[in-house]
Order: sequence, then C-alpha cells, then structure tokens
Amino acid sequence: MNLLLQIGGSDLTKEIQAGGHIRSYIEGAERFTAGDRATFLRIVVSGNIKMVKFLEPGKEVIAGIFGAGEIFAIPPVIDGGSYPATAIAMEPTKLMLIDRSDFLRFMSSYPEFQAGIMARMCGVMRDQVAMIQNLAISSPDHRITNVIIKLVDGTIFDQPVKIKLRREDIAKMAGPYHGNYYPRYPSAC
Repeated sequence: MNLLLQIGGSDLTKEIQAGGHIRSYIEGAERFTAGDRATFLRIVVSGNIKMVKFLEPGKEVIAGIFGAGEIFAIPPVIDGGSYPATAIAMEPTKLMLIDRSDFLRFMSSYPEFQAGIMARMCGVMRDQVAMIQNLAISSPDHRITNVIIKLVDGTIFDQPVKIKLRREDIAKMAGPYHGNYYPRYPSAC
C-alpha cells in the first residue's frame, strides 16, 4: 500500500515530505534491532526491508517484507515501545523517517492519515494471524507454497513470474522447520 498516494490531502502530503528525512542504506544494513526504542515511523521510498525475528543463533523467521510506499513497525511508534524484530535492507534502500512526535501530531490532526495508518495496521494484523495459522497447522511444503502464493498475489499470469527472493529467504518466511532441512525447490522458485 502506498500510504502517501492513498491518503491524499496536499497539505498533509506537503507536511510529511517537509518533516520526513530521506536516508539511504546499503544491502544488509540493519535499520533497527529488536528491543530498540521506536523513535521514527519509517516509509520505504525505494528498495526492500525485511523484518526478521531471530529465534536462536542461526535461526530466523522473516516476519514481513516491505517495498516502496509501504510503512512498517507501526505499533511501537504509536505506543513508544520497542521494536519486536530487526529491520534489514535487502538491497540498496531509501527510507523516509518521520519523527514520532510528528507522526503523533499527524495522527491527531489528519483523520485521513489516521485512517490510512489503521487500515495498514489491520492488513499487517491479518497477515500475522495468517502466518501463525500457517505455522501451526501446515507442513513445511504447504507453508512454502503459501509464501509463494502470497508473493505472486495479484499477478496476472500471462507469462512466467519471477520471484526476486532467494530460496533461503522464502524458507525463512515460511517459518522454522524442526527437521534437518527444508525440501529443496528448483531454481525456478
């Protein structure tokens, strides 16, 4: 969801752009770590960010991937808490950072901004519930299939679809596997 395009209102858009700071990050750069205090709302301008939860050394679950126009890690910015996961740039990425105090002011001053944030949070919550259900009741093969279906959702299949994630990242999105390995999938995945 491209928040800036969907909420409209030129006054609000101008304020967001004037108050936001654009920062560039290289691939692999951590933007924040689980446990860090939330001081900024982040909007992806270009590139991709993955939210990762490290379960134990060497094991991680990708909780979400966010692309251009998407906001992420909203709840800790609202309540001033800490981030529940680590955010990592998957490629060269630009983020717009909006100071938490400006974010809270936008929430109270612009109903359309508040509605856009709430809609985004509802979507993220639905995705998280679906991920938990998928982890609880599905086999590893089924979980990987569900991730691939989600990645191509909305794609028109008049030609082959290219998924730009590594197999390892798809497996991490599918959640932990309690065996020795995830089944290997052909490179076409």
